[in-house]
Amino acid sequence: MNLKNKTVLITGASSGIGKACAEAFAKRGANVVLASRQYVALCQITEQLEKDYNVKALAVACDVAKEADCENVVKQTLQTFGRLDVLVNNAGISMRALVSEVSIETLKNVMDINFWGTVYCTKFALDHIFKNKGTIVGVSSIAGYRGLPGRSGYSASKYAVNGWLEALRTELLESGTNVMWV
Repeated sequence: MNLKNKTVLITGASSGIGKACAEAFAKRGANVVLASRQYVALCQITEQLEKDYNVKALAVACDVAKEADCENVVKQTLQTFGRLDVLVNNAGISMRALVSEVSIETLKNVMDINFWGTVYCTKFALDHIFKNKGTIVGVSSIAGYRGLPGRSGYSASKYAVNGWLEALRTELLESGTNVMWV
């Protein structure tokens, strides 16, 4: 895929996989929108990407567990770049606790970020990505295929992401819009 002048939105982009994706997309000529709760880190990364790769980069504070934040990041992407071609749903958290010891609040928080964050961002971006025959990506885990001890909430959230994106992929199969999870 030629990424020159394409726009890529990456959640959880202030570190780790998200930051590495931002650099990889910028290196290939894409304009990037970096979203995370760590706004200062995002600003530093966007500045570096613009300098190193001569692309446009936008930092947007976003907590993917909040539907309004997800709507806002898509709106800001469109206001700045006029298009959205790729969404990388990378934002996520983990947890470690036995089922008998984990709180409902912790389980809810993991689902809100990992699953609902993916749903919210995808729903707000879908029409724009569909129009451009773009790509929606979900970052998953082996825990999304095997329930791991001590990782019940994390496994459940990644199973949910995988199933939801697989259903969406099937619905869009003939449209030219790509849906994948990695």
